[in-house]
Amino acid sequence: MVATVLLSLIIVTILDTLIGSYRVAAKARYADHARYVIKSFADQFLTQTPWDQYGNVYPMWVPTVDGVTGNLTPQGTGLSWTNADGSLGYTSLPDPDGVPLTFNVLLGDTSGAPVTASVTRTVQWVTANYNTAPGNPTLIQQNQPGGYMLVATFSISYPFLGVTPPAQSITVTRALP
Repeated sequence: MVATVLLSLIIVTILDTLIGSYRVAAKARYADHARYVIKSFADQFLTQTPWDQYGNVYPMWVPTVDGVTGNLTPQGTGLSWTNADGSLGYTSLPDPDGVPLTFNVLLGDTSGAPVTASVTRTVQWVTANYNTAPGNPTLIQQNQPGGYMLVATFSISYPFLGVTPPAQSITVTRALP
């Protein structure tokens, strides 16, 4: 009877350790996937031309009306992402009641327990333009006369086991065009 109790305690301890290590591995997997997502958007920001061969502005560069301030601000409208399950995450126009835009992507794959992450993007001028102070949100379409520097910050946050870890961010700077 004593041996059975000891064996049960040992098995429970081993199972608890295995569950803990699985959680650590899952957290690292989600964090790696989150970094991949925002790095992909940052790379697209750095490499994509603002307009196509016909002069049409790509959606990533089109500012939208901020529901709170009413200013034209590039809030990420036009970004899209294809999740592992084939579903699309995309941004849309902001809600008229001022609710911030959320761009949702799935972290993880369909064989595990994917979590929904929220991606945001802000784009600002590096130097003053068009009576806009440095660091303020861009107020005009970014396909205006060339030679401007833009800085973009991509952030991602997601829940994990009922807790939201600190958001991961990446900031990149590029010249336009």
